[in-house]
Amino acid sequence: MNTWTDELLDKRRMLADPLADEAVAAIVAEKGPEEAGRLFNLLITNIDLPLDELAAPVKDYLTATNQLSANTDWEQIRLANDLFIDHGPKFLLFLYHKSLPLLYLNARGAVVLEKTSRLMHQGADVSIFTRRVAETGQFLLDVMAPGHLEARGKGIRAIQKVRLIHASIRHFMPSGQWDTNELGLPINQEDLAQTLMTFGISPVDTLAQFGLTEPDERLWAYVYTWNRIGELLGINADLLPADLDEARALLQTILDRQAASSSAGNSLANALIQFSKNVLPTDIERVSELLITQMIGREYATKLGVNTNTGCLGSLLPEFIRAYFNWGEKLEDKLDGPLNIVIQQLAQRTTQAMVNYFDKYKGRNFTIPASLQKAWHIEGRK
Repeated sequence: MNTWTDELLDKRRMLADPLADEAVAAIVAEKGPEEAGRLFNLLITNIDLPLDELAAPVKDYLTATNQLSANTDWEQIRLANDLFIDHGPKFLLFLYHKSLPLLYLNARGAVVLEKTSRLMHQGADVSIFTRRVAETGQFLLDVMAPGHLEARGKGIRAIQKVRLIHASIRHFMPSGQWDTNELGLPINQEDLAQTLMTFGISPVDTLAQFGLTEPDERLWAYVYTWNRIGELLGINADLLPADLDEARALLQTILDRQAASSSAGNSLANALIQFSKNVLPTDIERVSELLITQMIGREYATKLGVNTNTGCLGSLLPEFIRAYFNWGEKLEDKLDGPLNIVIQQLAQRTTQAMVNYFDKYKGRNFTIPASLQKAWHIEGRK
């Protein structure tokens, strides 16, 4: 029996994150709207969490959220880190071509992503959205690098920052631009749960799409780790799956409820494709559309307005990628030393390209932790 009924998930759409919301409300009450607005801008424009600039109510929130739960199984975290070391470049590729498109399918959830991007920046240029795409990849690396989820680690700070940004968005969303009865609260519990599943179960299942097999023990360790991240993001315990099958069921249940065509989803998907074309080098024309279609399926891709008219190349590309992935994995099992040329070229090129991505708004480059650069044989910034 499906644990996540329509009744439960409808209720969760009306629930957000009381702890973070109270922290932002406390700033407004103590310092006034201008100080709360300054906090929001600091969170958006700073690379790291600006601890020295935060008011006392937020410092209390930071103290309450500065580590994973006390009952965390750190052996599971270690296994997840090992899996990420083995497949991280592929997971980054999957993020841009499966995880984010699955999020944009949530027609009601996509509205808040589009509106908040426009709230943070004037104008409607596609670069508004592409910057968010890059930031999402940075978050993935920040939380999954070995050691980053230890108390007050870089991953913990990244989680705390995202959670406060969510609360700030809810506070600053103009009431006239948001229909709570229709959409639920901005960044509500159901939408957060879907996001968590696209980061957790989605990438490990995509490995299997390309013929890469891993023991369930390692796959579950990865989903378990994202459950712990979800707790720290303020997601309710009843939306955290207990095993791989539950994780798959939760994601599919939410998609069945929320997947629909929308102008917001189409805009975000188009920005994602433009980001890939501009930042991620490839010799294959329309590779982003082809990868999205392959990874989420033609029906979902069509809902996002993705051009799924793939022609002959569309039938050949999946086999090409599958062969590339399997070739690299088999060689990796047999040979010692780096296999820079043959292991997952598309994923490798994606990750290498991100090193040179520069965010003009924040004045910083995309950063891959040194330990991961070494493990993935990624060269430094050029």
